Amino acid sequence: MIVWTGWGILALLIAALGGGGGSGIGVALGGPSDSPNLGTVIGLALAAVAIWFVGERLNRPVQGFDQNTGQPVLYRNRHRLFWVPMQYFGPILGLTALGLGVGLLF
Repeated sequence: MIVWTGWGILALLIAALGGGGGSGIGVALGGPSDSPNLGTVIGLALAAVAIWFVGERLNRPVQGFDQNTGQPVLYRNRHRLFWVPMQYFGPILGLTALGLGVGLLF
């Protein structure tokens, strides 16, 4: 079961587009089609960077004011996937891409 709040599901969609698109480009350039190729690694690495920046942007607190008291308040956004803030899936995906890249070498 996939659990998300706000736009947290974008982390999965960006990762799938990056990995799938990179894999498709890698196959088109002559890489193997039955296992991860260099295109997959590059696509996942780029997706990791995109997830980090999109998550940082979406989860940035917004300055506002309480309507009753007029005091300043920070409104926090909650864009999460599996109860983890979206931007933290960027480093996780980056490490995954690094692991696949090392796996391609050996």
